[in-house]
Formats: sequence, structure tokens, C-alpha cells
Amino acid sequence: MKGEKKFLAGLAAVAEAAMLADVDVISSFPIRPYTGLMVDLSKKVADGKLDAEFVHADGEHAQLSIVHGASASGARTMTGSSGVGVTYAFETYSPIS
Repeated sequence: MKGEKKFLAGLAAVAEAAMLADVDVISSFPIRPYTGLMVDLSKKVADGKLDAEFVHADGEHAQLSIVHGASASGARTMTGSSGVGVTYAFETYSPIS
């Protein structure tokens, strides 16, 4: 509805933004602080509220490789991590950029 205002907590706002962005592929590997967001998004996918593929990766490198491949094929992608996860998977960023 035009002009409607919503007040959302941080993670809920990110989940809402993912839905509004109409992401196609979400890649997840559990690490705080964003684990709650990924749980929420996986529920939205399972309930049919978000039409996306939700892929559980087996590590940070795989997580980024999944979104790299999906975005290279034209999909709108989403993932997240923590500072430690980003540092750990740093070498994966070079081919993506």
C-alpha cells in the first residue's frame, strides 16, 4: 500500500528487503550474527512466501561459490556472514568481483 510505513527490527528488515528484491537464490552457512535471518528466510521459502532456492552450504567457501555461480547465470542472489566468515572466505571474493 502506498504510503504505508513499517517499523521492523534489523533482521526482520533485511528479510523484508530480500522478499521485496525478489531474490532467486539464497546461500546459507550458519554463523552469528545472521543465523536468525537465514532461519527466517528458509521458513519463508518453505512456506511459499518467498519464491527462491534456499541452499545450505557446507562452509563459507561453498556459500560464496554458490552465489557466484548463480549470479553468473543471471540469478539475483543473497548470502550473509560475519566478519570472521568473510575473512575466512576472502580468496573466494576475487573471482566474484
